[in-house]
Amino acid sequence: MKIKVNDRIYAFAAWGLFLSVFHFLYHGFFPTERGTLGHDFGLALSGCTDGFIWFAKNGLFEVPWFTPSFCAGIPLFADPQSGYYSVPQWLSFVVDPLTAAYLTLLLFASLGYFGMYVLARRAFGLSLVWSIFAAALFFFNTFQPYRTILGEYGYHGLTLVPWLAWFLVRPAASRIGKVGCAFLAGLIAAYWLQSGLTTLMLPAALGVAFVLLAWRLVHPWPRDLLVRMILAVAVSIVVSASKLVASLAFYGRFERTQYLLPGFSDPWALIKTTLLALFGTSEAAARNAFATLSNVQWSVLPHEWAYSFSMAPLICLLIAFLLRRRDVPGLRLADVRWPTVAMIALALIPLVLMVYTPAFNVWLKQVPLIGATAWPMRWMVIYLAVLPLLIAMAAQYWTGDHWRLAVAGTLLLIGLQFADPRLYYRDQPYDPSVLLAGYQQLAAGAARQHRISFVGIKPATENEGLYGSVDRNDVIVDGVSQALCYNPAFGYRLEKFPRGRLALGDVMWESDGYLNIKNPACYVFPEENGCVPGDHFRVEDRAKAEAFVSYHPFPFVKSTAQHWADHITLISLLLLVMFLGVIWPASALYRHRRSGVASD
Repeated sequence: MKIKVNDRIYAFAAWGLFLSVFHFLYHGFFPTERGTLGHDFGLALSGCTDGFIWFAKNGLFEVPWFTPSFCAGIPLFADPQSGYYSVPQWLSFVVDPLTAAYLTLLLFASLGYFGMYVLARRAFGLSLVWSIFAAALFFFNTFQPYRTILGEYGYHGLTLVPWLAWFLVRPAASRIGKVGCAFLAGLIAAYWLQSGLTTLMLPAALGVAFVLLAWRLVHPWPRDLLVRMILAVAVSIVVSASKLVASLAFYGRFERTQYLLPGFSDPWALIKTTLLALFGTSEAAARNAFATLSNVQWSVLPHEWAYSFSMAPLICLLIAFLLRRRDVPGLRLADVRWPTVAMIALALIPLVLMVYTPAFNVWLKQVPLIGATAWPMRWMVIYLAVLPLLIAMAAQYWTGDHWRLAVAGTLLLIGLQFADPRLYYRDQPYDPSVLLAGYQQLAAGAARQHRISFVGIKPATENEGLYGSVDRNDVIVDGVSQALCYNPAFGYRLEKFPRGRLALGDVMWESDGYLNIKNPACYVFPEENGCVPGDHFRVEDRAKAEAFVSYHPFPFVKSTAQHWADHITLISLLLLVMFLGVIWPASALYRHRRSGVASD
């Protein structure tokens, strides 16, 4: 299906309206009226500042294997949740990290809008108005904006789910075009891995599978779908091989299986909370969850329930059902039986993971990946891309191209965005003024001389516990490595952080033949470097330690697997650049010229 020029004009005009509303709704949270930000910005802004210092000293092509900025030296590239190779980090090379976070929100919300529009219009064959309606639902979903407001913008890549699904089913005139689409899908998955989405990779992949099953309702499987999927997975693995091997080496020694897995013992409470999360407000869902959740170790705050599309799609569906007519030229459905069964099975996964019984909970804690999480409700992200499509499909199936209903539903969606008071999101504790002022000094030239000189602690206020100071990582701008750093890699309370001989004071202070700074290579490659995780630099390695605390590379020994992974990543990137930048465009140009000659 070709999109008419007028269709594109309407799609862009709608995006302009939606983006204006989106900006009006959310720009006041960066920061809030009180000058504060979400609590996880204490980790995010200091992390981006750390990445900026590395970039200022070493340029773009030197891999930031480690950082001295936190916990007296820790892995950076090997941390699965780190996002040095991501849009918000690279934006912070030219603007301050808070501005980078907000620009990332606007950019990826817009990418999500256009991805959903293209998928609905060209892959699912929906009409213009219902395609825009589906795109609006995805655009205004609260998951990305609320997570970003809290400082958890490592999830921004989830808005690319529609694009990944589109590249898997997009028609192509040649084999090279089909391979190119598969490669682009694989690059999106690789970006997820590189940008810190690792903990939600499986739910994100299931979200893509959910969309493909919905697509199967109206189209037969293309012959090359399986091949494209295999190529996409292969590309994502080889491009990310270096990070994957390093992350497995690091996290394999610091698995987080010590936390309780919360759940609902009452099925009705589970269903009610899920519906509130998807179609109500996150604060209402959190209140219901607070009263009914079992086996809770950490407070499940409102942002953990931020998946809302508002009540607009349900109201629109109800009206469409009441208006349904048999003589309407709606969608033609293919075989719906087994795709429907498969979609129901997928839809039940997040619900099952949130069920609590003592015996079932013990079993879940033994399941890989699931047992290491403390937040099973995050699996609800598998609904985010498919629900707008299914809702728009059902509305068109019942009413055809009922543009008045689609426009009314879209306007209702916009109106309901103003009904959410967002009190929890306005009352956040992190004051970014110290870190942002420090960033400005670093950007003005101080970054080139910046050095971590001390291991220290930022004192908590009287209302905070030892680990409660959300701004404790800010001491990076003063050349201090926070001894009790804010890094979930070692647990939310640093339960698995090997403090060892670490002391507060100068990083070059000597004690028993060791310096007061950790050798971060010991976290990832301990056997190769003759140490154990948490070991410090030896006195005789002072030159290496000095390079490390000055944000420069230092020599260390990698594992054989890591050497191979590094080579695979480098070679695959070069080949992909050649294919996507030269071979595919040249092939398309050749076909275009050949078709022009044939038509003459």
